[in-house]
This record gives sequence, C-alpha cells and structure tokens, in this order.
Amino acid sequence: MRIVKRFTPFLLVAALALSASSCRPLIREVFRNPKVKLVDVVVSGNPFLAPRAPLDAVLHLSVDNPNGYPLTVVQVAYTATLGTRRVASGERDEEIRIEPAGVTVVKIPVQLVPQAFEAALREVLEARAASYEFNGSVEVIAPIVGAVRIPFSKHGTIDPATLLRKKGIGFN
Repeated sequence: MRIVKRFTPFLLVAALALSASSCRPLIREVFRNPKVKLVDVVVSGNPFLAPRAPLDAVLHLSVDNPNGYPLTVVQVAYTATLGTRRVASGERDEEIRIEPAGVTVVKIPVQLVPQAFEAALREVLEARAASYEFNGSVEVIAPIVGAVRIPFSKHGTIDPATLLRKKGIGFN
C-alpha cells in the first residue's frame, strides 16, 4: 500500500505530461504562421551632405495574421547587405499588436553604417547596378502556442541612374 502512495503523484505527473504532449500537434494545426514581407525601405537624409554621419532608414514590414486572434510582435532582427557589404544589422525589441485576420505594417528604424555604406555605394556606381538583400525574422507571441519566429527576406538589384531619375535628377 505504501508503494502505491509513493508512485501515485509520479503517475499523475506522467499522465498529465503525456496528455499535454499529445495535444501539441492539435495546437500547431490551430495556429497558422503569419506571412512577413518587406514592403518598402525609406531613406531619410542625404549621404552626400554628411558622408561620415549615420544614414537613417525605416524598413516597412507587412505582417499578415491569418489567425482569428491577435498576435504580439516582441522582437525583430534584421541584416541589410548592399553588393558584398553588410550595411546594417541589429535587433529591435518592441511590442506591437497584430490584429486578427488582417495586415499590420511594422516600421523598423535602421541606422546604416557609414563606412560600409560608402564602400557599397562605390561598388554600386562602378558596377552600374548592385544586388541588395534584406533578411531577418519577426518573433510573435500567440495564445497557447507561445513564441514563434518567422523569417523574412527580400532581394533584388539597384540601378543608381534609375533611382536618380525617379528623384528628378537626370544625366545626359
């Protein structure tokens, strides 16, 4: 009888752990990962006026929540590469509420590294075009599921002449 009393709490804990682990796949089916994409990069300031000063930019991330309940963004980590140079990287811990069944734009301020940005601009001007890449992840908190990290990435090429023409500056 004493043996049964000793093992009863252990058996209860084991039964609870087993039932909780069998529900985990069901919880994962109820939670759908939000889709995160880089929508826009807005650069403020002019790198030619103060070439050694940090250049400020704002990343606009679109977070689409397909779930019927709100999510909370707790962290955003990012890396920006222009040509072969890493021009910015970092993390931002900021709680942002993502509404249920909708899209929320999250704005992340970034400071570009002047020396790396200068070397990257030289590469862009010499090559007439350069590749760019923004990578990162967004960590969200969801009810029951907990913290989930969702990656995002955008890449492409930049043509400086086209950018200047869009700003109204043209070359013959």
